[in-house]
Amino acid sequence: MPASDPVSEQLAPVLVWLASEPADDPHVELNALRGYLGGLPDPAGGGAQLVECVDEFEARVLDVCGRLKPRLLNAALPLSHELHAVAGELVEALLEVGGKLGELAAAAGERWRPVRRGDPMAMTARGLGLVHEAFVVAAMGGAVTPPGLWLAAYGIVAAGGGFAALVSARPDTAAADALQAMKRLLALAVLQPESLTARELVWANDYLEGVADEGALSLEALQPAASSFWIDPEEDLPPIATIRSAAPVAEGLVHFSAFGVSRALAGPLDRLKERIAEAEAVGLERDGELLEPDASGLPVGLTPVEMVSLLQRMRDRWALPPNRGQSRRAYRYSVQVCVGLRAVWEAARSDGATERISEWMVYNESPGGYALMSVEGVTGSLSAGMAVALRRDAGHPWAVCIVRWIRSDSPGEVELGLQLVAQTCTPVTIGFRGSEMRSTTHALILPPLPALRRSQAILAPAGTYASRRFVLVHEGEHLYVAQARVLTLDMQTANVELFQYEIDPYPI
Repeated sequence: MPASDPVSEQLAPVLVWLASEPADDPHVELNALRGYLGGLPDPAGGGAQLVECVDEFEARVLDVCGRLKPRLLNAALPLSHELHAVAGELVEALLEVGGKLGELAAAAGERWRPVRRGDPMAMTARGLGLVHEAFVVAAMGGAVTPPGLWLAAYGIVAAGGGFAALVSARPDTAAADALQAMKRLLALAVLQPESLTARELVWANDYLEGVADEGALSLEALQPAASSFWIDPEEDLPPIATIRSAAPVAEGLVHFSAFGVSRALAGPLDRLKERIAEAEAVGLERDGELLEPDASGLPVGLTPVEMVSLLQRMRDRWALPPNRGQSRRAYRYSVQVCVGLRAVWEAARSDGATERISEWMVYNESPGGYALMSVEGVTGSLSAGMAVALRRDAGHPWAVCIVRWIRSDSPGEVELGLQLVAQTCTPVTIGFRGSEMRSTTHALILPPLPALRRSQAILAPAGTYASRRFVLVHEGEHLYVAQARVLTLDMQTANVELFQYEIDPYPI
């Protein structure tokens, strides 16, 4: 800072703290950061010193973010009390620093001020980047979007010149950077991050950095309407899918579409499928070093098979947002729940004689699934895409479901959205030809389900499906061994895969 600039009495302690080394404990660092941030003067009279202070606050909060996100990436849900508290403090700190950047953008845009520094849109882009980080951190921890986050994002845009200035941004300008930041945030939000694991969320977020510009932001309605969303900047709400709720007749609405992003996924997805098919043909491991990131242009962090599954879901959700076709009915009754494919397999095999059964509460249901909340607390880890079985009591069969979304707003309290895939199941073991595994794998036979599948299906751990033919073994009253072949691969998540099959009429 220039020696000629006098340091105000209000800023002196802030500058001393900013010059110190960051605390190793994120909780201590964030408490101090938020305290000193609240002591900053109003942007109207802060001058260049205030701008430099906010720059330093931005660097400090992003440093904490860089240290905490790897912990969230590997953490199981629900988070521990300590990690949950720190993640919540980080989200609030990111939003507060982002708000300060918005205030500076508004002050920089007032031409009558004698001291002006920086482009308002440059500060808007940085502010939106911090709101984006807050959204990602909250989603990685399984929390719902923090109250005020969307109003913070829309307010930062308004401070920089408004959505009209954003949508008319010229390439290679600060406004273009702000537009890209807004599109990336919106595209990630409409991807339904609560239905992704932390690893999938981070991968999708990294992938969006290069393709978010393919999205569209406009003050006019966008086509195709089924792929578009509308935004009311006066409301603390995320983009709302037009297919679910038509845009009201009101001034100031903004429209967003990720249809262009979904189309941009087609090429990488096809190339990735081709590489996997080539690997299978020559006997390479599909989850090994199949792709070189520099050559593929894809982020690291997922196996090729996991990438295919995620890219297909991303493409589908951006092209046509899911629309609830079945009404939900409010209920309140307790159920026994078994979490994880292996635990479900053991419970079905031993007729429920397992310690991994807990009590949950159903609070609404539809013909296609359930919404549950924990009652006794949660043992073990949970993630989107897991297999879960539930039943009323020991006299009922296990209904098999897949976790579609997960929310955890406080330690020990979890809500799950479940997609029903079978009303009952049969535990078996299977082994695929050409698989790298030398032993059979536990799996569940699922009976046909009207409107979903015509044939029997297998629910197995992710990565089990390796070829068309496999051996099926059922150890019941009599030992049953058969060779079967896959008909269709219906579902792939980070945890399980579901495929229809038939007993092979021409076994080898």
